[in-house]
Amino acid sequence: MLSIERTHAAVIACYASPPALDSLPVALGTNQCRVAPDELLLIAPPALLAGIERGATGHFAAVEPTALVLDQSDGWSAFTLRGDEADTVFAQLSTVPLPMGRPAFVQGAVAGGSAKILFLEGVIHVFVPSTLRHHLAARLHDVRQGRPVVPAAEIAFVNDLATPPFQAGTATPALR
Repeated sequence: MLSIERTHAAVIACYASPPALDSLPVALGTNQCRVAPDELLLIAPPALLAGIERGATGHFAAVEPTALVLDQSDGWSAFTLRGDEADTVFAQLSTVPLPMGRPAFVQGAVAGGSAKILFLEGVIHVFVPSTLRHHLAARLHDVRQGRPVVPAAEIAFVNDLATPPFQAGTATPALR
């Protein structure tokens, strides 16, 4: 059975040199998603925001004082797809290939807009700029043939597994 939720997540952007980003310890409950060589997103449940931000700021103060750590949680809207139909629904929204293994982090177009996608075992988290939230919700409604699928309220992001850092890499599809 398919479950689709609007999800509130802590999203912290870190901008620093690749060696400084590579040396950032993985905080428990956090997904480290490499966007570019000098950019890393830390995605976690909202209750962990202050601690993760404090840990990243402290780390970079010691290893690269010019690094930048920003809470971007309000700039992103997340939708979580769970269940055996999640891959099928995602494939109807995007030409981004489903990764062979999970966990995985990719970037590309979803429902015609820029997105960052975190694939965990049995779960797909789709992050779009907040300005695209209603557009993605409408496209999910269309894909589900008018069946209500997105609740009005957000739920807190749940880190389903302890995951290693992800590299966006050269296989990341270009935005379409």
